[in-house]
Amino acid sequence: MVPPTFTIDTDPAREFLHLTLTGDWDQPTAERFGLEVTKAIRGMIAAGARPGHFLTLLDMSRKNILPQNVAAEFAKMIRPDSPSKRIAMVVSGAVHRIQAKRIGNEDRRRCFDTEAEARGWLFTPDDAVPSPAAEG
Repeated sequence: MVPPTFTIDTDPAREFLHLTLTGDWDQPTAERFGLEVTKAIRGMIAAGARPGHFLTLLDMSRKNILPQNVAAEFAKMIRPDSPSKRIAMVVSGAVHRIQAKRIGNEDRRRCFDTEAEARGWLFTPDDAVPSPAAEG
């Protein structure tokens, strides 16, 4: 069993939020993560970042599959009133990708195999981003 950890890095000037999750998560870890993300978002807004304009990179490539109750808690963070304009999720494996797709809004969330791909999509100008239907 890999210990559950997370890091939260913020760049308010670029409205960029980088979350890295690792290990085997349980409900208390998900709840602690939720509180820390809320605190980071408030700090970004206080520093001038605009809600609804955040570019969020969620790296779950070294994180194990979530138990269903933890996935439900996690999904609350990627809800319609999220401050993120786009959420790029870095995942590993087909099962991980399926779980990641279940927890977020398809219009502004995408899954990627690498952080470079995720960053590329996040920082593409709005008028150059294809819709999910256009991507196939």
